[in-house]
Amino acid sequence: MNIFEESLNVLKSKMQLRKLFQDMHVEDLESIIKRVEAIQQEKLDESNAQEEEIQRKRDDIAAVVSLMSEKGLSMDDIASVAIEEKPHKGKGKQRQRYKFEYENGEGAQVQWEGATTGRIPGDFNEYLTRSGKNRKDCIVSTL
Repeated sequence: MNIFEESLNVLKSKMQLRKLFQDMHVEDLESIIKRVEAIQQEKLDESNAQEEEIQRKRDDIAAVVSLMSEKGLSMDDIASVAIEEKPHKGKGKQRQRYKFEYENGEGAQVQWEGATTGRIPGDFNEYLTRSGKNRKDCIVSTL
């Protein structure tokens, strides 16, 4: 048992407190009691402040929920907007992405997602060479 646990055990027992303070003057004991009461009041104030903050947040949430219901919005609507507005993570600047469509060597239509710069699939490169087109000519849609 460490000293902290031993001290708590002494402070929790009335008999051990009597033994601890038997040689102490009343004025010193009153001083200690005032300090402990001050600590107790600080703890109560802190607890009350936390409860008030929790209640304020609950009230704010209720107000937002009622406003959302008035506007006909749901949490799914908010989640979908949050997903759309994700900030770009990664190194470098964010590149615009496109969906390209081209014809592979076997004559089948292939769709590929990528940027107008950087590496491309080999058969897409062959198609560009064969047709004389550039990448931008093959853009179907913007992502």
